[in-house]
Order: sequence, then structure tokens, then C-alpha cells
Amino acid sequence: MTLTNSTIEPSNPIAVEPLLPATRGLEFDRSESANSEPPAPPGSSSTRSWLANVALFLTGQSLSILGSSLVTFALTWYVTLKTGSGAQFSVLLIASALSMALMAIPGGVWADRYWRKALMIGADAAVAVVTTILAVFMLNGVDSLWLIAAALALRGLGSGVQSPAVNAAIPQIVPADKLLRVNSFNQALQAGIMVLSPAVAVLLIGWLPLGWILMVDVMTAILGITLTVFIRVPRLKIDPQATHGEGIRGYFAHAHEAFTHMWQIPGLRRATIAAAVILTCVVPLGQMTPVFIVRLYDSQQWMLAASETAFCIGMVVGGIGMSAWGGLRNRMTMLMIAWTAFCSLTVLLGLMSNIWSFIVVAGLMGLTLPMINTPLITALQELIPEQMMGRVMSVVVLVNGLCQPLGMAVLGPLADHFNITWIAIVCGAAGLIFLAALAIIGGPGSQLYAPDGQRTTDVAVAAA
Repeated sequence: MTLTNSTIEPSNPIAVEPLLPATRGLEFDRSESANSEPPAPPGSSSTRSWLANVALFLTGQSLSILGSSLVTFALTWYVTLKTGSGAQFSVLLIASALSMALMAIPGGVWADRYWRKALMIGADAAVAVVTTILAVFMLNGVDSLWLIAAALALRGLGSGVQSPAVNAAIPQIVPADKLLRVNSFNQALQAGIMVLSPAVAVLLIGWLPLGWILMVDVMTAILGITLTVFIRVPRLKIDPQATHGEGIRGYFAHAHEAFTHMWQIPGLRRATIAAAVILTCVVPLGQMTPVFIVRLYDSQQWMLAASETAFCIGMVVGGIGMSAWGGLRNRMTMLMIAWTAFCSLTVLLGLMSNIWSFIVVAGLMGLTLPMINTPLITALQELIPEQMMGRVMSVVVLVNGLCQPLGMAVLGPLADHFNITWIAIVCGAAGLIFLAALAIIGGPGSQLYAPDGQRTTDVAVAAA
């Protein structure tokens, strides 16, 4: 059975059971929410108000991403150019991603319990402090791999708090029928910033000590925090009597509650499983482009910058295209197409005979990412109750933070002992076989629809 067309309605809809007791006491204060009123006509003061708020939000987050991208590129390239080791490159990515995963559960619970705006500001400020400390060590000649890995791990902890809060705040300030377009534009905006980041990072590595490059992130964090202060983000009203206890058991109970709700929706269940497989087996190869270039072509810095820039330009084009188009109504169809394209391009990544064809493939891989990230995040924002949003987004961070390091922990060392070309071909082909099996299975999991432009706690889902 093939994937269903986006015009086909889901079959056998049933209502999700009422929210579990622990979330019944969570109420949403819609006094400042963009979703609290019916859609305003274009050009109205209400429309201008939410647009201005979203513009301020995206600008602040973009400044934060700009600094973080510069630091990430600078640190990973510094280690790669210095050692050429796939294992050491993997250590850095694992340190960052794994620490983010460890903080995801408490971060998601906090995002559903505390003011999301305060969490964004606090996490950004904490990351800036850690970066400042690392910069001081670097400027004094201390640049060991383990120090850099420890700093990236601490930065990952901050991201584990910030990421669920950011993604949970977006549906609070954006009208439901504009979510996919705003998410797509956000992807394009972030990619546009990342187009400049590799080139700027390479130039800065050649001109400045690494410690001073890190201070750029601190400056952008200060600017981002300043803008975030003026963003209107509604608070959640919480009944303390209806929440789980504190501590590790309480946090896991909160997370399990949200995960169970998400798991009842067949399309989200299949998307989560497929994302975990692709993140583990295929995505790490796409992240190892610096290792590909050093091993197969040369260690010239312009090659690193060109491949990363091409990837980000592809993301810009894909994000703008998604924002203008609006996507298919069946989000799962979009995900399957994009995953298939990404796996196919991973196979091609191992077959490219020269740097220019490699750069073209990197650009095409970037083009597919908005078709993966945007439909998946938008589907969650459309189908998950607002009072569970932070915890569900923490599940996304957790899956991403566990699966990618797991794949990198295996593929990174393998790349030091086997031909990285064949590793890319085998992993990409394995991903295509897995996706073909999902397409043949079909069923309710092949359908992932938005509830007619509005989010609701009574989401209609297809029978499992």
C-alpha cells in the first residue's frame, strides 16, 4: 500500500481520551495569545500586533543562533583541521547533543510549568557565561579537546532548556493557520544566517584567536536577550494540586504523560519512529562533511566554508519555498518525500568524485531539511495541547539528542578504520529500504493531518 494522497481524509476518526488528571489543572492564560481571538482581517491592528511580536521574537532568536553557529563552526573546524580525526570530531558533537538530551525532560517540564519567556532568557544568559569562561581559558593558551567538549556539553544543557521553551512559545504567539508558514520562514531565516556563519567563521579563525571568536557569541546573546525582554509571551496558569511531584520521578511522570498523549496519534507515532531511525543511521553522515572533505579532497578552509554555505543556501531556498507554498495537508507525505530525498543524497555523497559535485549534493541536502523539520514541528504544534507543548517538544529534543550521538558514536570511529565513501552508501541505502517498508505498510500512520487550521485538546486521530 502506497502513501495516501494529501486530499484523502483520515479514516475512522476517534477522539483522544481526556487529558490525564495531572494536566487538567494546567490552564492557559490567553490574554496575550495570538490564538485567543478569531483570525483578524489582513491589515488590521490585531494582525499588525502579532506580526510585530513574531518579528521581535524571530530577530532575537536569530541573533542567538548567529553567535551559536559561529562558535560551533569555529570549535568543530578548529579540532578537525588540527587533528583530522573522525573520532575526535564525534566527541564534540556527542558532548553537545547528549547533554541537550539529558536536560530535555526537565526542560520540557519547566516549559509547561514556568514562564517560557523567562526560560529563554535564562538559558541564553547561562550559555553566554559558559562561553565567556571558555574564551578566557582559550586566550590563556588552554585549548585541550576535553575542555572544548566540556564547554559544548554545558552549552548543550542550556539548549536543552531553551529549545522546548522556544518551540512551545511559537504557537502561543502565532495564529494556528499561520504556523507552517511562520515555521518555514523561521527555517529560512536561520539558514540565511548560517549561510554567512561558515564563511565568517573561517575568516575569523584566520584573523583572530579562538577565544575572541567565542566572545562574538556573548555579544549576540546580550542583544538577543535584550530583544526577548520586549516579546509578549502568555503565561501558563497552573493548579499546584494537580501536578506531579518534584524530583526525577515527577519529571519522568510529566514526560511520560505527554509522550503517551502523542503516541495515541498514529501519524505522530510513525513520524517519531522514522525520525529516530534516520537520525541514527543517516543524519550523522550529513554532519560529517568536514571529515569527508579532509579525507577525500583536501583540508583547505575554503572547501569547508563552501560546503557549509551551499548546505545553508539550500535551506534558505527550501524554507522560502515552503513558506510561500504552505505544504501538503498530509504532513506525513511531505516527510516521506523529504526523508527519501535525504537518504538518496547521502548515497550520492559517497559517490562524488570531486569537491564541486560534493558541494552541489550538500546544497541539495540542505534543500530537503525544511521539508523535514517544518512539517514535523508544525504537526506537533497543531495536534498537541498547549499545556503539554513543552514536554512534547522535549521529547523531540530527547530523540534528537540520543539518536544522533548514538549514530555518531558508531559511525565516527568507523570512519577512522573504513572507507567513509562506502559507509555513506550503505547507510543511505539502509534508510531507503526502511522508508520503502513504511510506504508498503501504509495504514493510519501514513496520514498526519492538521485539524482544519486550529489546534485543540480534542484532537481527532485515526484508529491505530
